[in-house]
Amino acid sequence: MLHIGDILNPHGLKGAFIVYSHTRPADAVAGYLSWHLGKTAEQTQPFEVQRCWQHGKRTLAMLDGIQSFEQAESLKGLKIWVSGDDVHCDDDEYLWQDLIGCVVYTQDDVVLGKVSNVYAFGAQDTLEIKTLADATERGEWLLPFVEDVVLAVDTAQQRIEVTLIEGMDACFTPKS
Repeated sequence: MLHIGDILNPHGLKGAFIVYSHTRPADAVAGYLSWHLGKTAEQTQPFEVQRCWQHGKRTLAMLDGIQSFEQAESLKGLKIWVSGDDVHCDDDEYLWQDLIGCVVYTQDDVVLGKVSNVYAFGAQDTLEIKTLADATERGEWLLPFVEDVVLAVDTAQQRIEVTLIEGMDACFTPKS
């Protein structure tokens, strides 16, 4: 199961609610016909998506069987999950959860650390890489996930190869 969004608050009186999307683009959350709602992937309940649409800057949704403000209120704080089989990626695309946990190496085979998170700060996604416990200098890297930096990704081997172009030492924050 893949976590694609969160239910924030009810919207109106007829069972609609506000969705925070983790998909990129954000409106891709509307592309799934069935959602599983729950606090964890193991404890979910399936719902058919009746409608999902943009309302200003917000994404709103309605599900079959949810027809009142009170029913929508009871969903507040639940996570939206979809089956991994329903998610399709092109050859040059990756699911963030597949990148998390990958060990990052430079092209000289030096270990930078392990991907601990992925962020969308703007023009490109950013890998947060925490050094391993036995690193000479402990800290974290924030590297842009762009072709000029990321040379190869092998999620099956949990390996990412990068090149640190001039000035990228500023992307490292030492931690004690």
